[in-house]
Amino acid sequence: MISKKDIGIAGVLITMIMTFSSCSSIRLAVYDYQKRHTSTYENSSIAATSAPETKKVSNLKEGMTEKASKYLGTRYKYGSCDPKNGFDCSGLVYHVAKSQDILLPRSSSSMASLGNHIPWKKAEAGDLIFFGDNNRIHHVGIVEKNKGDQIWIIHSSSSSGVVREDILVSDYWKKRVMYAMDISGLSKA
Repeated sequence: MISKKDIGIAGVLITMIMTFSSCSSIRLAVYDYQKRHTSTYENSSIAATSAPETKKVSNLKEGMTEKASKYLGTRYKYGSCDPKNGFDCSGLVYHVAKSQDILLPRSSSSMASLGNHIPWKKAEAGDLIFFGDNNRIHHVGIVEKNKGDQIWIIHSSSSSGVVREDILVSDYWKKRVMYAMDISGLSKA
């Protein structure tokens, strides 16, 4: 149970984040595992994102989906991030991100720990999407398109290798989706 003290501490923390981030945009997503929903608190910057910066982000995300789609049909290989041998889920994401000059950790749970989480319903093409259960991350994929009632991802599954799949029609993936991560917030290699 959350005490008044915990709520007060969270309020002070959010206020501090908002105060000390006047020149940037901060997104803080809190995931409630019991209720399986995400609450998001955003502090948007007063300065609008410049057109060149927006185009750069768009190009990055487009590059992620284009590169991932080139590996459709590649076999599954546990522990591999080499397209010649096959990919596991994080190996595919690691390889694709590296091609876009983003260096990620090698496991899906380590990737998820980088932060910048967003609700999965707000994920855009090129963002990462994480799956798991019991508060643990077990799988990662790359969002190809999000139409609200359809979320198409490219991922490497142990049963099918690299595939394109609408996770909202899959009973397996739909109940395991946790959150997404905006790839544009990750640092370049």
